[in-house]
Amino acid sequence: MPDRYLYYALTLVTNGSSTIAAYYAVTPTSGIQFSQGGVTIIPTGNSATMVNVYPETLQIQAPAGSINAGVTIATAASQIAGRVAISPPVDCAVVVTLYGAGGQQLDQMIVDPGVGGGLFDWSVDAANAISENDLAGVLRGLVPPATP
Repeated sequence: MPDRYLYYALTLVTNGSSTIAAYYAVTPTSGIQFSQGGVTIIPTGNSATMVNVYPETLQIQAPAGSINAGVTIATAASQIAGRVAISPPVDCAVVVTLYGAGGQQLDQMIVDPGVGGGLFDWSVDAANAISENDLAGVLRGLVPPATP
């Protein structure tokens, strides 16, 4: 285990898959762990819904509709890399974005409609990392918690 982790936030957003339920996964390479996270799903269809946030992957099974998911990343690496899988491919773009201190966007990948995923590989700098004390606030700003 590294002596010091750096923290970032990652989101997966899709707005309006109109026809099919799909499985979405974001899987980082080694040396990167996901921790806390949240997911908002606004369905337009009926289907089973499942969300898993594990240290090694974010998995979402969702009906047609919109998804806004976010996780925090802990790493000592200077690269944040991994893959996004979408099965079956959906009819709208899927956007994966990396955020740093203050919720500042650091990088982004866009998976075009009809494409089943892709790879990301982003350089990060400790100066842009989120402080451990600010993690929850940044994540809540990116994926607001549900209100009763």
